[in-house]
Amino acid sequence: MPSPSSADRHTRRLSSDSHPRRLSHPDSAFQTAHVKLPQEVIDMLTAVLPSMHEALGDNLMGVYLRGSLAMGDFDPVTSDLDFFAVTERPVSEAAFTVLVAVHARLDVLPNHYAGQLEGPYIDRSAARRFRPGERYPTIGRGEALAWHEHGYNWVLERWMVREHGITVLGPNPKTLIDPVASNELRTAARLRMRDWDAWANRPDDPEWLLPRNHKAYVVETMCRALYTLVCGELASKPRAVAWALDTLPEPWRSTVERSQTWHTDTETVDPSIVPEVMRFVHWSASHGEGDGDSCR
Repeated sequence: MPSPSSADRHTRRLSSDSHPRRLSHPDSAFQTAHVKLPQEVIDMLTAVLPSMHEALGDNLMGVYLRGSLAMGDFDPVTSDLDFFAVTERPVSEAAFTVLVAVHARLDVLPNHYAGQLEGPYIDRSAARRFRPGERYPTIGRGEALAWHEHGYNWVLERWMVREHGITVLGPNPKTLIDPVASNELRTAARLRMRDWDAWANRPDDPEWLLPRNHKAYVVETMCRALYTLVCGELASKPRAVAWALDTLPEPWRSTVERSQTWHTDTETVDPSIVPEVMRFVHWSASHGEGDGDSCR
C-alpha cells in the first residue's frame, strides 16, 4: 500500500485423498464469485497458487483474494493483486526463505501483474483476530517479501476477507476470521488516519512526486476512511467516492470530483495539486464521525 505503510495454465488439483483442501483453478473461483477479470490476472494467479504450495506444502491452508478484486472495483490499469494467505502454523524461517525465492521468481514473469502482488502469510490462530505488534511475511507492490509488523489497517483487511473475500483455496473465510464489529472498524480507521495525517506533514516524502493517479488513490482512500468512520463498514472506492460527492462540503467535494480525472494518469507529475491533497488528508483526519444518516 503506498504512503504510510506504502505458468502453468493447468494449475495442479489436489484430490481429497492427498490433501483435505482442493486447490481451485482461478477461472472457476472467479466464475463462482461472478468476477470478470483480464486473462493476464488469471494467468498470474494460476502461476501463484502452485508456487505458494511449493514453498509451504501442507502448511498452506487457504488463499483468499481481497482489495479491489473482492470489492468489485478492480481496475486493470491501476489495481494490484491483493491476497490473504492462511497457514496452519506460523511460517518457519526455512519456509520463509523458500517463499522469498518463489516471489522473486514470480516477480520476473512476463506478465503485467508480475510485480503487483500484495498480501501476507498469516497462521490460522493469528488470522482469527488482529493482534497488535505481530510480524508476518508480507509482500507489497514492487517489493520483496519481508517480515512486517502489521498495523490497524489489518483489522479492515480481515473484515474485507471475511465478508467479501474470494476463496481460491480453503474453507469459507468466515470459519477462520471472527466477526469485526462496526466500532472496531471505526477505531481501526481512526488510528489509520493518524498515519495518513502524519504522512501529509512530510512534504519531502518522495511519494508526493508520484504521478497524478497516486493523488487520486490518496483522495479515494480518504473517502473510504471517512465512509467507514461515518457508516461503520468498508465500501468499494466507487461507492465511497459517490458517497463523498453527495455528502462532503466544499471545497472537498470539488477536490474529490477533480481527482477522478487523475485516476488513469500514470505519467504526469503535477506538484500543483499536492497542497490541495495534503489539506484534504488533514481535514479528513480531523473529521468524519457521524450518526450514519448519510449512509442510508
